[in-house]
Amino acid sequence: MFPKSTNAGALALLATPIVVIAAVLIQPTLSGDASTQVTALTSHHQAMITGLTLSIIALVLLIAGTLWLALALAPRAPRLAIAGAVLGVFGALVVLFENSIAVTAPAIASGLGHAQATAMLERVHSGAIAAVEPLALLGDIGVALLGIAALKAGAPRWAAAAIAVGALGEGAGFATSTKA
Repeated sequence: MFPKSTNAGALALLATPIVVIAAVLIQPTLSGDASTQVTALTSHHQAMITGLTLSIIALVLLIAGTLWLALALAPRAPRLAIAGAVLGVFGALVVLFENSIAVTAPAIASGLGHAQATAMLERVHSGAIAAVEPLALLGDIGVALLGIAALKAGAPRWAAAAIAVGALGEGAGFATSTKA
């Protein structure tokens, strides 16, 4: 169904969950309480940075894989492929924005006193991140649409179902990696 020259896109999709799992295993789970986050960020500084870096790498791989899959499916299911690509990439960019903001948390926690860092994290999480967080679901919907497009393009039903379930599972993985 796909030319051999597009193996990089398939590998990106296959590598994404592996990198996400590694990020979740390395990065300590943070509660929603800013004060507890500051304590965790200062005591697990390197693990936080490594985990967040791996999460960002996983998002870049997910975007590349989503674009590859959409381009591969476009000749047989153009509308679903385009809608899936737009929503999938947009949702992944929202998560990338959230993670980029989260990367600043270890620097904030280490450069300020506990009370100041707590106040700063509360403002960050109640502002920019809270405003765009619901939009991240669009990425899961987009990749699920690509699963439907794969079915229309002739992929077996199990493969289309695996893409859709994988999209929702990966979204849940990203959502749970930073909250207790």
